[in-house]
Amino acid sequence: MSHIEKATESPQTGTGADEATRSRTLNGLATSALKFRRSGFWPCALAIASCPLLASCQEKMVPASVGGYNHMSDWSILTFTVDGAGGPNLSPGGGGGSFSCCAKIPKHWRPGMKVKVEWTYTTKRGGLPPPPAQEALVEIPEYSDRTGDIRVHFYPNHKVRVIVSNYGIEHPRYPMAAQDKLPWETSNQLIEDQNKRAQRANPNPW
Repeated sequence: MSHIEKATESPQTGTGADEATRSRTLNGLATSALKFRRSGFWPCALAIASCPLLASCQEKMVPASVGGYNHMSDWSILTFTVDGAGGPNLSPGGGGGSFSCCAKIPKHWRPGMKVKVEWTYTTKRGGLPPPPAQEALVEIPEYSDRTGDIRVHFYPNHKVRVIVSNYGIEHPRYPMAAQDKLPWETSNQLIEDQNKRAQRANPNPW
């Protein structure tokens, strides 16, 4: 499981003057936030509280559904969230057919983007006790400006990956190596369809 930085407590104010200054500052931030919200952007001062995926200053946010894939054969995913947005439960070897609404992601990818994934396990009645709840900060691979759905992949030993894509895991354009897709595989029919479209678009390559 990845390490997560622990939040520090905010220092308390001690005088009436401090409280007055703090009040004016908060009122100013609230007014600015309302202006940015109407324009579709969010200020840096409120990024941690208001923007998923650790968004930077004035990033355009778009909605995205949350789904997942369980690559394990023994444990089910009872619950999971991506920056607080919940996804569906996932049986062993299951996923991809159900999505929950909605998280928000930046329209334009940038290096270093991360999300906080939290999840819990469960098992069949009478089975071994499930592992404890887990959480991890996960970096987001590059995605196109078309964005897509947030797809969380759960692997053995508490490993997790997050992909943002318009394509399902069986599509040849899904941004993941064949080994990491298992037990899913890229659809041969989708590969043939993609090749046919490419041939029609460029019938005389020579």
